[in-house]
Amino acid sequence: MRFGQVAATSQFYLYGRRNCTAIGYEKARAAVLKDGPDLLESADLSLVGKVAMVTGANSGVGFEVAQYLARRGAEVHLVCRSAKRGEEARQAMIAASGNSQVHLLVCDCSLEADVRAAWEKFSQGRAAPRLDVLVCNAGVLLNELTLTSERVEVTLACHLLFGTYLLGKLALPALEATAGGRLVVVSSGGMYNTKFPSWEAAASLEGEAGGEVEFSGNLAYAYAKRGQVLLCERWAEEHPSVKLVSCHPGWTATPAVDAAYGDMKRYLEPMRTPWQGADGIAWLCAVDAAALQSGAFYLDRKVGPKHIAGPFFTQGTYTKNTRAEVDAMMLRLDEWSTGRRPAAEAEAEALALRSPLKESASPVDVARFMGRWFVLAQIPTPFDRGASDSVEDYSWNQVEQRIEVAFGMKRRGSTAATTILQRAYLQNAPVNSRWALSPKLAGFYLPLALPYLLVDVDPEYSATIIGAPDRSLMYVMARTPAVDEAVLRGLLDKVRRLGHDMSKVELVAHEGAPPPKLGVLEFDVAATPPAASAVLAK
Repeated sequence: MRFGQVAATSQFYLYGRRNCTAIGYEKARAAVLKDGPDLLESADLSLVGKVAMVTGANSGVGFEVAQYLARRGAEVHLVCRSAKRGEEARQAMIAASGNSQVHLLVCDCSLEADVRAAWEKFSQGRAAPRLDVLVCNAGVLLNELTLTSERVEVTLACHLLFGTYLLGKLALPALEATAGGRLVVVSSGGMYNTKFPSWEAAASLEGEAGGEVEFSGNLAYAYAKRGQVLLCERWAEEHPSVKLVSCHPGWTATPAVDAAYGDMKRYLEPMRTPWQGADGIAWLCAVDAAALQSGAFYLDRKVGPKHIAGPFFTQGTYTKNTRAEVDAMMLRLDEWSTGRRPAAEAEAEALALRSPLKESASPVDVARFMGRWFVLAQIPTPFDRGASDSVEDYSWNQVEQRIEVAFGMKRRGSTAATTILQRAYLQNAPVNSRWALSPKLAGFYLPLALPYLLVDVDPEYSATIIGAPDRSLMYVMARTPAVDEAVLRGLLDKVRRLGHDMSKVELVAHEGAPPPKLGVLEFDVAATPPAASAVLAK
């Protein structure tokens, strides 16, 4: 994981603990009530005559927002993928609000054909359909790469490409024709983790910068959510008569969160109720348009930061896109939303070319693997580049059914030892060669599941190779601080054959052990890509 990624993720988690939980909501609500009665509870607030459309409205935050609008008298159109669940939600809203003007549009927001058909149905019989508020809330988070029937990755399609860009583009003329028209896009704090990558990476055709990478549902989600924020910024420039805002509901307990995070959601506690997550979104729908800052990102009725990846929660640059990059995103959104997508064969070929590093298929005896390992060679992270005396200590926590990891080293130029604590959880029992790693930063174990692959373990448990699916890091380790040069050459040759960039490999020195004597490693260049020929200096 890159240093910028670690900073962005760790600071987002700390920011979220303060602002995105139920505790953060209560603090924000107390501030609202200091200024007088709550607008959303005002007896004078009426939305009679207004027309609203809410996607993903049959449960969770979307249901709460739609039901609030119905209670205030708006004509509400529910956009739901399931006809059964959508109808159940519609009937519940009518019963709770006494408002019969609640309608259902059955639509899968991850499909271009469905979105176009839903808008056509909404517009039927009206030359210029009225729409005051569009809330793009529909979303999904999948842990496995999944393509729609139109052969687009589901997360990108639902959150950004069709569920926001295409639907928003179809709706903008109606919103522009209505005084106070607004488009509210429900993004996520997940966007704090990243900038919008290349389109190929966002569409899961290949890794960022063309590299090979294993599909990450969390990262695909974060890319789409960052894209939504950028889209609102750009459209705010291009459509000044419409209020275009993105927002964050906070860490809210919903069925979708349960399905995506499972037990990991404990790191987000105390989570908000669906209404607490919906409160700020409902406010964006109901407040006078003059109070809204178009293009802004809101949390709990206030404009929030869009970047917190710099030192001490400053903006930094890691999560920022250039204008040219946003131009490229907008061009691809336009192309892909109008059927100009790559042919199925070309797309399938691009997906097939992705070849992530795999863990060992041979079972690992966890008890034998425990203990101390000395790092002999590495493709390091920014934290341990140039380090010496690097060791990994593993111990099995029987009560918690996890592995406690202590990574010790001396950073470049330092004589003091540094220790980084981590927790690892077995992911592929009974083989036990894939772990999920959670590092401890600023006193917290981050709610991450970084893949940690035991790629090769020798039968005597005296040497091992550790890697990551995208080959961004690698560790060759042994039970002793030095091994025979022939043994190390053999291990590094395995690293080369596994597809790592050997120019990034460092040898690690250990105090009291003979200094590494490995000089030039010469491989069969004719059979090896150029990146696999390397000079490993002493």
